[in-house]
Amino acid sequence: MNEGADPAQGEPGVAPGALSDGAGTDGSQTDARELAKTSRQAVWGWRSNLDQLMPVVLFLVFYNVVNTEIAVLAATAWSVKAAYSRRRRGLPIGAWLPVITGYLLVRAAVSIAVERDLVDFGVSSEAVYFGIGIGTKMLVGIAAAVTIIIGRPFMVWLARRFLPVAEEVQRDPRFVSTMRNVTWVITLYEVGSAVWDFWLYNNAGVNLFLVTRQVVNFFVAFLLIFATLLYVDRRFSKIDGCPSLVDLVSRATGRAPAEGS
Repeated sequence: MNEGADPAQGEPGVAPGALSDGAGTDGSQTDARELAKTSRQAVWGWRSNLDQLMPVVLFLVFYNVVNTEIAVLAATAWSVKAAYSRRRRGLPIGAWLPVITGYLLVRAAVSIAVERDLVDFGVSSEAVYFGIGIGTKMLVGIAAAVTIIIGRPFMVWLARRFLPVAEEVQRDPRFVSTMRNVTWVITLYEVGSAVWDFWLYNNAGVNLFLVTRQVVNFFVAFLLIFATLLYVDRRFSKIDGCPSLVDLVSRATGRAPAEGS
């Protein structure tokens, strides 16, 4: 649930014994420490701490030292580089790579056009740059809610596509209701985050906005993901034949949980 490569990348595949003793493979509950590790990995985009921080750092530095245009270019260049790095490392970005790259480039182009007075939206180029991101969050949240309303929750589709579970587990009403509720969590987070970002931008300068948003969003996302994983794991543990959550996530991403992360 975050916007924006770790040198220490793991080898593909689930390493033997990588799961904790508390993580079962047949409906058992996962150790809370493993859920906490998985939550941190999710917040950082699966070990991409540097790629999460650098666009913010580059924007802050060039915004204060040079100008907004160079700040946008630097942050966008790193974000595009990060997306391709994630693809090369085999992380689940695949078909979304052109979409993400196109989005980043369009946002940068529109912001620079405003900065150069080629177009006029009646607001600053900084407001356009961050406003596009805030608007995207809101649209993602609304889109997730629409999938629930029409009876095709996004997370049900995603889980059936990427989680290696038997067909009978996928069709279990508890599995379906759990993934539907997770889709609601995504909706609430994206909409709530967009509202928070909008309020923060209008009540703080660019520097304070970036720093505060990064810190607050990290902790809120971590707590929300941890609580959601805990909920999902408890629900899955009651479904016969359903592996533990960390095991499922590890198989889906093609790598073992990070040790000591």
